[in-house]
Amino acid sequence: MARPLGDTLPEVLHELLGGRDLATRIGHAILITTTDSQGWPHPALVSYGEVVAVDRRRLRLALYRTSGTSGNLRRNGKLTLCLLEPAMAYYIKTSALAQQDPMDGFADLARFEATVETVLVDQAREDLEPGARLTGGITFDPGRPVEEALRNWQATVDGLRREA
Repeated sequence: MARPLGDTLPEVLHELLGGRDLATRIGHAILITTTDSQGWPHPALVSYGEVVAVDRRRLRLALYRTSGTSGNLRRNGKLTLCLLEPAMAYYIKTSALAQQDPMDGFADLARFEATVETVLVDQAREDLEPGARLTGGITFDPGRPVEEALRNWQATVDGLRREA
């Protein structure tokens, strides 16, 4: 059952989304959702190399400029990030605005800044589901050498950290 934690990132999420220690996050994805023009949830996946927590209230994301996700954010600005890892499920509801389109140094990307509105943690209720716990998250193969993927992630994260 999800319960609200407030409008700031708890330490675990601030650290996880801090853009540091990217090598340990290779192969892990974050599910994000926007709302399309017909009102349907629109899921997409991003990597830890495309999101950075600027502070406990602000996130920056690098998204493909022509994607449905970017179009949805330009239209209504609603974005939820779902961080699913072993024994952990957090949902971050945000309001996002395009900040750079295209993102400086990345012609195919748009940079969005998202303000945290609500953070929820999802945990099984022990009285209803004793011992139930999340055993995995969303994983992927980067499809290229890890060193190359890390260089690209680091360049993107560095671009997201720069002030606009």
